[in-house]
This record gives sequence, C-alpha cells and structure tokens, in this order.
Amino acid sequence: MEFDRRFPTGEWTGFYIEAHNPRRGWMHLYLQFADQQIRGEGTDYVGPWHVTGTYDSDTGICQWLKQYIGQHQVQYQGQAGDNGIQGEWEIGGWFTGPFHIWPRDRQDLQQLYLQDDLQLPAPSIQLQTPLDMPHQTT
Repeated sequence: MEFDRRFPTGEWTGFYIEAHNPRRGWMHLYLQFADQQIRGEGTDYVGPWHVTGTYDSDTGICQWLKQYIGQHQVQYQGQAGDNGIQGEWEIGGWFTGPFHIWPRDRQDLQQLYLQDDLQLPAPSIQLQTPLDMPHQTT
C-alpha cells in the first residue's frame, strides 16, 4: 500500500480532451497504487478498460497504459501533485491531448471543471515523447 498522499488507492475521476470533441471525455476510475505500480480499471464514453503502469513517488511522474476491452490502447504520462495527476495521453503517435484526474473525494476540482468555459491548466512538467510504455494486447 502506498502512503504518499498524492497516490491514494480508490475511486478517481477526471477527463481527457480530444481535438475533434469540444466536450471533455469524463473518466471514472478505480486505481491501486503499491510498490511503484499502478493497476486499475474504469470506464468512459468509449467503453470499459484496464490500466497498468508505474509511478515514481520521488518525482511524481506516472505513466500507464489504458487498454480498452476488445479495442485500442492509450498511453498516459503525467505528474502527480496536490491537484491530482495532469499530463498528456497518446494513441499510436497520431492522436494526443491533455488529461487531468484526481481522487473522487476532491469535490472542489469536480465543481471547477463542471464549468464548460474553463480550460485545462498546463502540466507543470515537460513530458517525454514517445512514451516508453510496454505494449499489451488482450
């Protein structure tokens, strides 16, 4: 079990932004953080998926692979901070965009992003590309 308050195991929520969609793609997640490993599952408007990845409690850098069941994969890389995890997602080097997730009990963030006119804050780190993630298939 992880004791760093930036990585609580449990329910998370958040969204990603796609260039072709003016609305946020809301996600509902259950994430487990332990021994520098991320495991979890969730759903969004595309469908259900599983998550596997890593995090570094020293730097706050996280990366994971979201594998939609019976569909494509999405790579995520971000940095954890006081407001959750922010960063970039990528599909096969062709599609990319920002994301922001946070523990579900952070209702202050949920209310902030329910206002459609607000923009996603820029991540506070310089992300590496392409993401160095293992490719999995199911």
